[in-house]
Amino acid sequence: MIDYKYIGKRIKEKRKSLNLTQLELSEISQISPAYISRIEAGLQNVTLDTLEKVALSIGEDPIYLITGIKYDEDNCIKHIFNNASSEFIYLFELALLELKRQGILNIQS
Repeated sequence: MIDYKYIGKRIKEKRKSLNLTQLELSEISQISPAYISRIEAGLQNVTLDTLEKVALSIGEDPIYLITGIKYDEDNCIKHIFNNASSEFIYLFELALLELKRQGILNIQS
């Protein structure tokens, strides 16, 4: 279930960190100030289109606004490898070694 209060809270926190007023965010995102206010208060269900407009306007990832989880490449890679089978890791290492051997990938052993 989507918690619109947390989405609104994250939008408000980001907006404030950018020193933007609701009116300024409204102008940037082309969304009415009243609608922005209701979103931030968690009183308004938000469509994905609207969420994307707001996210782009404040330079935030829409997935973060929904989940509260920031995308971090390192965490993504750790997640993949923490859940990977030993066969997958072995094949991945072989692929990296082959790319290194061909001079495509410059990594230190």
